[in-house]
Parts: sequence; C-alpha cells; structure tokens
Amino acid sequence: MAILKEAGIPIGRMLFIPKDGNLSRNDLEIEANGQYQLMERPDCFVVKNAECCRSIMVTVKTKEESS
Repeated sequence: MAILKEAGIPIGRMLFIPKDGNLSRNDLEIEANGQYQLMERPDCFVVKNAECCRSIMVTVKTKEESS
C-alpha cells in the first residue's frame, strides 16, 4: 500500500491525482473525514469535497495486492 496523496480539500474544491500505469478507481483506497465524490478522467482521478460547510482531510492510497 502506497500513499499517493494526502491533503486538505476546501469547500467545493477538488484534488487531482495523476494516473500511474494501469491504475483504476477500484485500485484506490480513500480515507476522508467527510463526504467526497470520486471521479475518473482519462489522465487523472478527481476527489471532490462534497461537504456543504467545511473542508475535509483526504488520504488516497493504493490497495494492497492479495497474494
């Protein structure tokens, strides 16, 4: 498991995570202290703050590969 990005996202803002290799949204594990939306674009993943009144802290990691 590797941390791709850790950041605070202000109200109504987005966090962009560049795609590495063959990553898909199913390969990501997201920890957040509020509501968020995850979108996938051809070149990046987008995590949007879906809270109406506060900023959120987000940690985006890759899932552990099962052996």
